[in-house]
Amino acid sequence: MDPPPDAPNPFRGARGESHTSGLSQINDADVVGVCDLVPELLENFKSNWKQRWPNANTYSNYREMIDKENIDILTVATPDDKHADIAVYAAMNGVKGIFCEKPIATSIEDADKILEACEENGVVISVDYSRRWQPIYHSIRESIRGGSIGIVKTIITIMGGERAMLFRNGSHLIDLMCFYAESDPVQVSARLEEGFEDWDRYKGDGGTLPENDPSGNGLVIFNNGIRGIYQSDKCSFLRHKLLIIGSGGEINVDLAGPTAEVVTRAKSSNQVSRTEVQTNQYHSQGFQACYEELINLVENGGAGVSSGREARKTVQIMTGFLQSNQDESRLINL
Repeated sequence: MDPPPDAPNPFRGARGESHTSGLSQINDADVVGVCDLVPELLENFKSNWKQRWPNANTYSNYREMIDKENIDILTVATPDDKHADIAVYAAMNGVKGIFCEKPIATSIEDADKILEACEENGVVISVDYSRRWQPIYHSIRESIRGGSIGIVKTIITIMGGERAMLFRNGSHLIDLMCFYAESDPVQVSARLEEGFEDWDRYKGDGGTLPENDPSGNGLVIFNNGIRGIYQSDKCSFLRHKLLIIGSGGEINVDLAGPTAEVVTRAKSSNQVSRTEVQTNQYHSQGFQACYEELINLVENGGAGVSSGREARKTVQIMTGFLQSNQDESRLINL
C-alpha cells in the first residue's frame, strides 16, 4: 500500500544519511534499494550517492523493495514506534541481517514480535546503540572486569538539554547502564516529567519533538544486585555523564568526549588516585564498525555487541518507568 502524497516524513532524512555514510566506508557494501515515503528524500539520495551506488533503486513501499531486491542486510531507520512491521516482514521474507535504529521498539509486544521473527528465521539483528562499538566503552568495561573499582554497586546516568527524552536519547544511557551491569533488570521505579501522567504506553511522535517524549528520574534494580539511577532534565544545560561506583572506587565518564577516569582512595593513606582509562585503537568505529560486525555475523555467525535481546532490556526498563509513573512511582516487577 502506497502512502498518501502528503504523508509526514517518517525517516527524517538525517538518520538514513548517517547510515548511508557508514556503509560508504565499506568497500564491498552495495546499496541496492532505498525506501522512503517522501519523494524529495529519495531524490536527495540519488543526487548524493549516485556515483557510489549508481544502480540503487528507490521505493515508496518497503514490502515491494524487500520482495524485488535480493537483500542481505536491511537497515530500519524509521521513527521509534514504526520498526516492528518492517523488521518482521523482512525477517520472514529472506533478509539475512537487520540493523535497527534504537530503541528496537516502544513496547515489549513489538520487541518480542521482532525477536521471534528473527530467531525463527535465523536472522541476525543488531540495534544502533552506537556507543557499544566505540573503543573507550569497551576499555571501561575491561577495567571494571579487571577489578579497578572492586564490585560494582551503582551506575548513575545523567542527561540534560532539551532532547533529554526517555525513548530517544535517554535509551542510549539506559543501554549503557545495562552494558555495565551485565545482568537482567528485575525491578524499576520512576517519576517522569509533568504532563505525561496519562502515558500508560508510548504515545510519542517517533522521536521528533522533545515535548512529545518525557524526561524524568528512575531507579533500576538488576538481578545481580546492582542499582541503576537514571536522571534526565530538559531544563538543565546540555550534559551527558555516567558514574560507575564500586566497592573500591569509581569511574567518571564524560560522554561528550568521551573521556573516562578511574578514581580510587588508598585505605592506608586516604590518598585519592586518578587514572585515565586508556583506549584500544580499533580499526573502525561508529556506523562503519556496526555494519562491519553485522556483515561478519551474517557470514560467520557469533554474538554481536548490541543484539536484539540486549536491546529488549532497555524497552523493559522504559515501559516499566511508564507503568511506575502511572502508579505513584511504585516499584514495578519486570
